[in-house]
Amino acid sequence: MSAGYAQDATTADSAQASARKAEAFDVDQYDADDIKISDSNPDMVDGWLYKPDAIPLSQYRRKSQGPDSLIALSNATEIMGDGKSERSYYAAIYSGSTNGVYFQVAAKICDMMRRSYKRHRVHCVPLRSQGVGSNIQLMKEGRVQLAIVQSNNNWEAQAGVNPIPGARSVMSLHDEMGLLIVRQDSEIESIADLRGKRINIGPEGSASRELWLELLGQYDITLDDMETIYSVAQDYNRLGICEDYIDAFGLWIGHPASIIEDSLACDAKVIGMGGPLTQKLVSANHYFFDQVLPARTYDRQEQAINSYGFKASLMAYEVADPYVVYWVTRIIHENIEQLKTEFPTFRSVMADDMYEKGNFLPFHKGAACYWETDLHACDWQQFYNEPDSVSNAANTPYTYMQ
Repeated sequence: MSAGYAQDATTADSAQASARKAEAFDVDQYDADDIKISDSNPDMVDGWLYKPDAIPLSQYRRKSQGPDSLIALSNATEIMGDGKSERSYYAAIYSGSTNGVYFQVAAKICDMMRRSYKRHRVHCVPLRSQGVGSNIQLMKEGRVQLAIVQSNNNWEAQAGVNPIPGARSVMSLHDEMGLLIVRQDSEIESIADLRGKRINIGPEGSASRELWLELLGQYDITLDDMETIYSVAQDYNRLGICEDYIDAFGLWIGHPASIIEDSLACDAKVIGMGGPLTQKLVSANHYFFDQVLPARTYDRQEQAINSYGFKASLMAYEVADPYVVYWVTRIIHENIEQLKTEFPTFRSVMADDMYEKGNFLPFHKGAACYWETDLHACDWQQFYNEPDSVSNAANTPYTYMQ
């Protein structure tokens, strides 16, 4: 009996320890002790740590270091209805919180990939994260195939200001326009009117706070010029407006955005961040762009609004499968007009801008192939022109670029 009791107690202690461990687990954290940068580490690919989330092991762990092992990254097969097998692929896009614009954009991209699946056989899934900063950190840890960030992150990475090892451009997406949301009784009509007001500029270290400080500095406005400065998360902005704690908050985001629509219901309005001093800021920073919010994007907004902002930027990790990146790039670009009709955030996307604006890092080889950046951009394709496992003619090459 005593031995049995001791065994039960040990089991109970073990269960409690497991429960405590589960409670402490955070899916957005990575165990740094597992990272071993060496040639013997099976998660090293061409000198990069690569262990992407939500991707089958066979899709990223190479069998050898030779260039022909690219095809070994995509050897997963699935059984079709007729009993034959076809090679399938996987794409995962890190985005943001599940109620945010980035996640909705990634979800819409994956939905379009699903509808066109027979063309490419790439399964696509949007992954949640804590936002841009989290996506960048996850890429540094080798956990990312594709991620949405901002064009200023893209520029800072290539300039060495805030490097992102292994990051490569894929395309620009929607506009991330800066807007002020102000109470109707605040008498705020421009950035210059913020002196003596109560505003929230976001927590220390947040991207929104950095943008706020940069913009206020351009107008020679200091935090001491304000009546009250709040440094809380953006989730509290609506409460601040509705409960009359703040006169204004600012967001650099894709539009329309639900947080703005909800705030407008509390007798508030939207104001642009444009003006001569803002124009100087745009001219001095290549990652900023002049932007216009179309009339009637928001309730009671009858006129177009001039402002500025940046682009949402789709990045890929250097060693991500070029076939996957190629088809994600192609499907988005070829279907952008359809995406515009289905999801308002895409309405700000111009097809040419996807290649021409905001891509400061070198293109990933999959994207470079689609954009035709040079004569050798599609050299990787030769490693995919192997006999198809479905074909009865064993020596018939299977051409993916159709």
